[in-house]
Amino acid sequence: MEQGNPEPTICICNIVIDALCKYGNLDAAINILNEMKQKDIHPDILTYNSLIDGLCKLGQWEKVTTLFSEMVNLNIYPDVHIFTILIDGLCKEGKVEDAEEVMKHMVRKPFHNSAHILLKAWIRLCVVQGYSR
Repeated sequence: MEQGNPEPTICICNIVIDALCKYGNLDAAINILNEMKQKDIHPDILTYNSLIDGLCKLGQWEKVTTLFSEMVNLNIYPDVHIFTILIDGLCKEGKVEDAEEVMKHMVRKPFHNSAHILLKAWIRLCVVQGYSR
């Protein structure tokens, strides 16, 4: 066996990207994504979950849109977690109409537990819009 630094794996990259995103260092996380691509390490749904979550929390919607499109173009389809991140982030930013569009797209996809997620999202939308009883 060769001594030295082991080759990075998708698992290691995802852990580092997630940690960087949680600490708000999105530029470094995106640099790792770019390095992964150069080293032919294919990002997966977890990679994009972390990046999109971090970008949503910083309100960087243009980058969110770019990464989301990139993900879909790579045939990595959004899961319930991604939709939840998007809806939550959009609602917190007051972008209710955009959140509703994401929800409409989500309804067209067959997800496990989607009814629970949709209910939580609609409740959040109602709170953001000021509807309460």
